[in-house]
Amino acid sequence: MPQQETNWVTLLASNDRRGGTSAARVKAPNELIWKVELADAVRSSPILRDGVIYVTSRNGRLYALDSRTGRERWVFQAAAAVDSTPSISGDLIFFGCDDGAVYAVDRTSGRMRWKAEGAGPIWTSPTIHNDSVYVGSTDGTFKAIELTTGKPRWSRQLEGQICSTAYAADRLVYFGSSNGRIYALDLTSGKDAWVHQAGDGVTASPAVADGLVLAGSEDFVFYALDAESGKVRWKLDTDLGIYSSAAVAGGKVFFGGKDGYLYALNLADGRTLWKSEPLRTLTAPPVAGETVVCMQTFYGGMQAFDVGTGKRLWRANLGGSLQSTPILTEDAVYLATYPGVVYALR
Repeated sequence: MPQQETNWVTLLASNDRRGGTSAARVKAPNELIWKVELADAVRSSPILRDGVIYVTSRNGRLYALDSRTGRERWVFQAAAAVDSTPSISGDLIFFGCDDGAVYAVDRTSGRMRWKAEGAGPIWTSPTIHNDSVYVGSTDGTFKAIELTTGKPRWSRQLEGQICSTAYAADRLVYFGSSNGRIYALDLTSGKDAWVHQAGDGVTASPAVADGLVLAGSEDFVFYALDAESGKVRWKLDTDLGIYSSAAVAGGKVFFGGKDGYLYALNLADGRTLWKSEPLRTLTAPPVAGETVVCMQTFYGGMQAFDVGTGKRLWRANLGGSLQSTPILTEDAVYLATYPGVVYALR
């Protein structure tokens, strides 16, 4: 059984949205610890806190599974399908739903604490910063909610769909929209700090590192924008659109493209360090560790590559997944596949 675990409390591991982890795993997972077949498809990513795996599914359920055994601890039923990756803060777990609401559930008991009503389906992962929850929805609404009560703080009605999970920094919150814009809004008021117009939709969730906002677009371009001004610091042209969010680790930026390549760029100047062998369409966010970068591929399951060279180290072909991100710990790998199977491997 796994002995050590790293808490993985939201999409891309933590609220810095960088997808980085200290877990080092060079060898392929070759032993099944457990697997659980859920009743419906999974389009979200699992998260981990204090020995419990939490995962949502298209049947509207939030599952709490024991990370060592896969045993079900509790199940919460929402009012509609759930594609949102949950986020944890303190004793609460938050997620969005196709009914347009944000739910806050007690992570120990599985009982609902509050429900913040909305309109359009929410596919993004709630972003927690200080005492607020920030979330965007497919009707173009972006809002801030009081963490403990679910009461609204502020709301903005924007153009296009918001499928990009936000990054919240000390003063600003960043996210993309299907109208091709990357927004930086004031955390306390929701007013524009700056807006960058890309050539097509931005579904990727931005990462922020070293004063740069990092996000790809369906216009085939990966952008590094100045976090304070929104000006382009550098950019990289690819051969197809970019849906994958970026991971940042060790001065490198990693993302997958619909052109089938996993890219590794130098964070400071955008120089291409390597790109993988062609893997066909890549849309899931990668996870970068000290020695490996790992991601789910639509064809070929979960794959891991050397962070320095891009050489493929191993593959675990457990079923295709469009968007789900694996959890890497020192002793176990947890992942969910689109058909609704959750695996624990070592």
